[in-house]
Amino acid sequence: MTHPRETRKLAELRAKTDRQLLVLVSKQLDRALALAEAGECVIRAKEIYREVRRLLPLAESANHAEWCRLAARMKRLREVLDSYSVAHWVA
Repeated sequence: MTHPRETRKLAELRAKTDRQLLVLVSKQLDRALALAEAGECVIRAKEIYREVRRLLPLAESANHAEWCRLAARMKRLREVLDSYSVAHWVA
């Protein structure tokens, strides 16, 4: 049987974990965007993009504004990465 205090503690722990996950995702997006926009380590930027796509759904307590902000940054990263793919085939 779960007590209300234990349930509250678990919810607090989950919220803290989600916040930390969102910070990690945000930092990883910053890193990948910097790499991709500079044309450096595009392969690593693609790996980070895949990692972020896998991690982001795990942050259940993110609010709508956070999701929108991160989604916009992911879209920008995808566009930059796609431009390299197109440039590769055109060149």
